[in-house]
Amino acid sequence: MTLKVSAANSNRAPPITKPGLLGLLRSGWKTGIVSVGFEKPSLSVKMKFLVVLLVAGTIAVASALAKDAKITNRQEFAELATVANMFEVQSSQLALKYAVDATTREFAKHMIADHSRSGEDIKAAGEADKVAIPTQLDDHHQAIVDALAVAKGSDFDKAYLSQQLEAHQTSLALFSVYCTSGEEGELKKFAARALPTLTQHLADVRNLN
Repeated sequence: MTLKVSAANSNRAPPITKPGLLGLLRSGWKTGIVSVGFEKPSLSVKMKFLVVLLVAGTIAVASALAKDAKITNRQEFAELATVANMFEVQSSQLALKYAVDATTREFAKHMIADHSRSGEDIKAAGEADKVAIPTQLDDHHQAIVDALAVAKGSDFDKAYLSQQLEAHQTSLALFSVYCTSGEEGELKKFAARALPTLTQHLADVRNLN
């Protein structure tokens, strides 16, 4: 997929492919469109473009859903589930700072509480199953957190809730398959315990989008 963006002077920037998209997200707009020879956009233009990038980024998550849903190996599951869990906590911590809607902030509080507990549970299950547990986000999720950190106002709320919807759809697919078809062990038991909470989270965020 190729995303085109209009520059402030009404010229068109070159197509932004996936690597360029990730680079812009991770840079936090330190270089922006200036790096490709266009006038630096205003803050409002940046925010609108940022939301476009964040929402477009959900497409990459959704496209990976089918692959993630087939995960039955405990190491792969542990890595995906842990990173997804950390993302929920970190992105929701930003929502407590920047979300303008009170209902969105309340949702973020629940995400922090529930996924903090899940983080402890998956760590214990991983240790019992003797698998390595990641301690930081992967590049994709870190890029989204970095981009959310510079979004403001209603732009933040829109981007945060869009990402939460896709993240919970992906996690629910991953956990649903693993708790029935995954390798036996504590991680499989953890997936079964976590499934009802993820289901409720998805229902909640759907109501907010």
